[in-house]
Amino acid sequence: MRLGAWLLGLWALSAQAATPVDLASGGPGTFIHLDASGRQALALSGEWVALAWEDNRSGAPRCHLAVARGGGPFQTHGFGRGECFEPAVAPLADGRFLLIWEDEAGVAAALVDEQGPGPLLALAPAGGQGSVAWHPGQGALAAWSAPDGRWRRVWLAPLAVDGRNLAAGPVRPVDPVPPVDDQTYPVLAAAAPGPALVWEDRRAGHTVIFYSRRGASGDWTPPHRLSGNPTGKAQGDLGRGTGAMRPALAAFADRLAGVWLDKRDFLSGYDVYAALDRPDGSFAKDGKAQDSFGDAIAQWHPAAAGNGRGELVIAFDDERDGTTDIWLARLTPAGWGENFTLPALSGPGRQSDPALALDEAGHLHLAWLDQDGEGRVRLRYLRQPAPTGQ
Repeated sequence: MRLGAWLLGLWALSAQAATPVDLASGGPGTFIHLDASGRQALALSGEWVALAWEDNRSGAPRCHLAVARGGGPFQTHGFGRGECFEPAVAPLADGRFLLIWEDEAGVAAALVDEQGPGPLLALAPAGGQGSVAWHPGQGALAAWSAPDGRWRRVWLAPLAVDGRNLAAGPVRPVDPVPPVDDQTYPVLAAAAPGPALVWEDRRAGHTVIFYSRRGASGDWTPPHRLSGNPTGKAQGDLGRGTGAMRPALAAFADRLAGVWLDKRDFLSGYDVYAALDRPDGSFAKDGKAQDSFGDAIAQWHPAAAGNGRGELVIAFDDERDGTTDIWLARLTPAGWGENFTLPALSGPGRQSDPALALDEAGHLHLAWLDQDGEGRVRLRYLRQPAPTGQ
């Protein structure tokens, strides 16, 4: 590990000794997945933290939610109709959350409070890759990807909250123009100006990242391209262009950041790219968010988190030190800082699939998968002071 990254990890450790909590574990043959679209498996609401995942410890894929208040013990709840996949969670106000998932009967959502998930709301008979968000002035929203004829299409619906119940308003496609190829992995987030949505889109013949934003009138803008991966034949005369995939979206203060994996540097695999929004609602030119030490190898599982104070952190995993470790970077006035890791997120074995959230005090909340050389896997969570200084 590089000295600068080691010092940052040591500073964070000395500021407050963070001990990871194991929320699920299993031996070889056990699969635990943090696969929420946009890596939105972890959320904070006031003093409460919520983490959603899927695993096969019961012999079939099932969805689980763990909630805790003020650093207290986690209470775990199961949910879903039979086999269940890709749950995502987002904060409401006052210690409540929104939950969305795919199960045997389609796409469903529920409100979560201290009693656990409330009554189920069926959103669609087929589909998945769900995302939810709440805006204090414009309410709650759900998005998902579902088949529409030959192609998958991204759909949106407003959600009304009534006690512990949710009700869906009219369902509409994010793009009224019928798709000519797949739209997948939608991710919602809500900054002060209003909600926004990003997704994978193949209308150009290769995968790029698009976005749309909703204003105070409730209207969504036409889709705009977010990723700058070039369209045209890829390096080596292959395909129609390089790929971009698995976007994440985070609000920080009154702004938004989009983060994704991008293969425009064709020979090194995917890199982590990011773009920040402008006051007019558009996004500035994108660029690499990882540092140069990761340029020669592939990155995976990008996640992003911000808070109302304007702090923004990203996480991903790669093998730059010879093992699969989780790396983080913080946005500074000069741009993305040097990547760093923490003791619990690196070392022997495989530390991967980060999900993260950033609270208003600047503490970083992380969940990830830890797998040893024998195939044993743990789902881990820790709360750590946000690293500073670069």
